[in-house]
Amino acid sequence: MIEIVADDTTWKSCCLKVDKNAMKYFIQVAILTGLIIFSATMLVIDDRCESQRNYGSLLMICLGTFIPSPKLS
Repeated sequence: MIEIVADDTTWKSCCLKVDKNAMKYFIQVAILTGLIIFSATMLVIDDRCESQRNYGSLLMICLGTFIPSPKLS
């Protein structure tokens, strides 16, 4: 059972205490990394143009999520 602490920055369980923002970040990175590997693999394996277009789009969306947008100072 997960107990949400009053400061709302940590998640506490019976056996561990985890920073909420760090856990969300690592889960997002793991999912995006999996999607990038899947898309790159399917681009190499699949020869159909229609499929490559879809996997290429998925790959670009995932990479665009990883790469931060430029900011003016």
